[in-house]
Amino acid sequence: MTSLSTITDDEKKRYIIISYMFECAAKLRLSIVTTASAAVIYHKCSRYLEKSDFDQYTLAATALSLASKYEEEHVKIRDLINVTHRTLHPNRPHLRISNEYYRLRNTLVDCELFLIRILGFHFQFNHPNKYLLHYFDTLSKWMTITPSTPIKNNINLIDIAMSILQDTYYDYTLIKDFSPQHIAIAIIYLVIKTYVLDIPGVTNEDEHIHWMKVFSSTITNDILVQIITRINTLYKYVERTLENSSSTKSH
Repeated sequence: MTSLSTITDDEKKRYIIISYMFECAAKLRLSIVTTASAAVIYHKCSRYLEKSDFDQYTLAATALSLASKYEEEHVKIRDLINVTHRTLHPNRPHLRISNEYYRLRNTLVDCELFLIRILGFHFQFNHPNKYLLHYFDTLSKWMTITPSTPIKNNINLIDIAMSILQDTYYDYTLIKDFSPQHIAIAIIYLVIKTYVLDIPGVTNEDEHIHWMKVFSSTITNDILVQIITRINTLYKYVERTLENSSSTKSH
């Protein structure tokens, strides 16, 4: 993909659904790891079902349910249904215990079994999160500003990095094409450059690769550029898509 005009309709729909999932996950107070697992489940299953008329919002809600169970982050099914329904239909009355509620509940349970079969009971995810936290903790021993130091408005570097990492899950191919270690390093580097942070011993741009090699011997400048370019491009795609979606709803 080289320009915003090349985004396919399926990609646009996935960006909108992932944004919906992120909003629901935040309301349910799910961890970033559970949210990431839900996004992966959604991406895998939506590609399998892309030629069908399967409801994407039902798929998204089911992915959140399965991910919360896999990551052992308990969510009451009633809370999940209420949050996903209310987020999708903000202008409707609150969902009460009714035939509609039980219909949604039964649909969710049936869909869970269906997605488990699609995934072949494979629920192993190797997210970049743990690598990002470990690498940042190690770097903090060298940096003059630590990851827990507030930059502005009490937002610290870890929060910023984790936010960028979560956004990469809009594009499953990015997560799939690069190792989690390389993605973690690229995001840390992006934060360091954005906030002009100093790492002792690094006096020019070319020397950044040295601390990166400590964490992953296979990282290269070419891989770094590819990941950062993909992230920057992804933000343009997602921003444009969500803006268009919001303007369409308002009309």
